[in-house]
Amino acid sequence: MRNFKSLLISGLCLGSLSVSAAPLKGAYCQDDSVVVGFAGDILVHDALYKSILPKQRFTALWEKAIPLFNKADYMVANLEGPAALGIEKSGRDVGDQGFTYDLNVYSGTKFSFNFHPQILRDLKSSGVDLISTANNHSLDRQWRGVDRTLEAAKEAGIGTTGTRPSYAPNEQFYHLADVRGYRLAFVACTESTNGIADTKSQVLSCYSKSQQVEGLIKQLSGRTDIDAVIVLPHWGVEYSSKPEKSQISYARRFLEAGAAAVVGSHPHVLQPWETYRTADGRQTMIVYSLGNFLAFQSGTEKKTGAVVYLRLKKDVAGRTQLATAYYTPTYRDGYTVYPISSRGSKEALKESAKHFGTQNRFEPDQKFPGCHL
Repeated sequence: MRNFKSLLISGLCLGSLSVSAAPLKGAYCQDDSVVVGFAGDILVHDALYKSILPKQRFTALWEKAIPLFNKADYMVANLEGPAALGIEKSGRDVGDQGFTYDLNVYSGTKFSFNFHPQILRDLKSSGVDLISTANNHSLDRQWRGVDRTLEAAKEAGIGTTGTRPSYAPNEQFYHLADVRGYRLAFVACTESTNGIADTKSQVLSCYSKSQQVEGLIKQLSGRTDIDAVIVLPHWGVEYSSKPEKSQISYARRFLEAGAAAVVGSHPHVLQPWETYRTADGRQTMIVYSLGNFLAFQSGTEKKTGAVVYLRLKKDVAGRTQLATAYYTPTYRDGYTVYPISSRGSKEALKESAKHFGTQNRFEPDQKFPGCHL
């Protein structure tokens, strides 16, 4: 394994990103590569939730960062909690209560989260294509909350991975996406569900069911109709800026099983990224933690996140591998998430550089080399 600083970028090209009512979506790289973007944890804490109640739209919280979403051919984020219509904390269905915030049906505090499903429509309209629903808050509204979240996501047209409905016990935990000539498989899993029992086997576990995860990766990566498998684990120690041994070990195991990249979440702070050369010679990527994209936690470390872009390309043998990667820091100030340029928050720049360096840091309006956006 080697540090990511050894990956070089050449042919840097600057340009203005068009921001309009209907921004152009996708990188459209001239070398037939594909760019997949990743944002970290989305946690609509109490103060954030209350701030958007008058407009009944979540988009205001991240609208400044939408251009970052639209730079990717395909955009992924972790939704840290259910979006279950009318399901209270006990798991009881009380019906549609409207866009309310009562700390029972919908809550952004007390370690029990549920967001109005409008958040799914807002994420989709903002350029997010897929959300991981496997995390420690997946079961905050019990098994029925998982069902309602998946149903609402389907209605909103946004993909999900890592959980399945109670009434479809044989449904797979992965998601397939066709993106600019590539078929990509996304597998999400979580280290825990905060002690809430998964009575209907709806959530894929990273560690206790690691053999199932590895088997799924091997199965998917062995299919001729799938170009790359990307694993999205929810893991690690909260507020720790270093990955623990289990993260390192399982990341390598998942990559050796056939994954092209492992992109993690959960610690609520950034953790390093690095390249990893597998035994079969593939160049792969590990991002241990993307930190918070949206949360109302204090301190520079918890306010700073990163949108990471992995550029994948087929080699001469037809294998899809990591070509290079880029990132743009983000910072939550007040009730808004902002993309950070080199002239932006010094604290956010310093915090992100500690983990990702500066060589592959991209300005919010910067083009990827050889790409239209």
